[in-house]
Amino acid sequence: MKHCVTTKILMRRQDGSEVPFEETLLFLKAAGFEEIDMGLEPPLLLASDWEEQLEDRLRLCEREQIHIRYAHMPYHYPKMGDAEGWEAFELATRRAMDYVVRAGVDCAAIHPRSFMTRDYDPEKEYREAKAFLEPYQDYAVQKGLVLALENMRGPGQSADPAIRRFGMAMEETISLADELGMGICWDTGHGNISGHEQYAAITQIGKRLRMVHLNDNFAEDDVHLALFLGNIDWKQVAKGLVAVGYKGSLNTEVQCNKRPDALRPLYARYMAEAVQELDEMIQAEQAAALQAE
Repeated sequence: MKHCVTTKILMRRQDGSEVPFEETLLFLKAAGFEEIDMGLEPPLLLASDWEEQLEDRLRLCEREQIHIRYAHMPYHYPKMGDAEGWEAFELATRRAMDYVVRAGVDCAAIHPRSFMTRDYDPEKEYREAKAFLEPYQDYAVQKGLVLALENMRGPGQSADPAIRRFGMAMEETISLADELGMGICWDTGHGNISGHEQYAAITQIGKRLRMVHLNDNFAEDDVHLALFLGNIDWKQVAKGLVAVGYKGSLNTEVQCNKRPDALRPLYARYMAEAVQELDEMIQAEQAAALQAE
């Protein structure tokens, strides 16, 4: 499998200054990654020179021979009553879809725009998630883009179990994805926080699985640790990916942004080596499955 990483792996230096995209690209390439998951947010997509900036990214990826395999649709939402903000957000999301189609991505992850609440009404939350996603899915179909609905994290294993949000439960995520004709993006970290056993969740998704967000945590906060640094059972992830015949890349959603500048290259290399370890676990599972036939 190809090894992919989010472009959010390196966004800001320790002093808070922004890292240029070219530097991020060279950084992740030096670590050992060969593909990227392009993170796209409204500040870039609404800039006056947004097209020029994104075209420059395409040229840099071509120069460095880094394949843009996936993308992530915007998910930093305006406040609910901010009509102007939502108009801008919708424009940014459509621009993102136009761009990733031009970039030739396989699939783009999208969130259902859900929020944690103690007064969870499954039917209401389902309706609202559908109303939010349906226009984007219709636009994606017109453009020939595959969207993958991402599973959402819960409040953490030590939190009040009454606190819920849409996208935590696999049944509702799968049901909405099926109704809208979307694929699914399995985020291992979100699943862990929401209390899912990895193999069971992945096999429940089955052939709907179009992409993954691989990251680790301790089932409390969405800290996006590199693989094998939290308490996720990665053997179960490997077993699940083999069971469903997953054909995508091993896409890691991890960051170096909170690490000291001097340690970032070392941590990024560890990230890449950890993905290689998971790849070897997958190969071992595949070999075992063949022997069992």
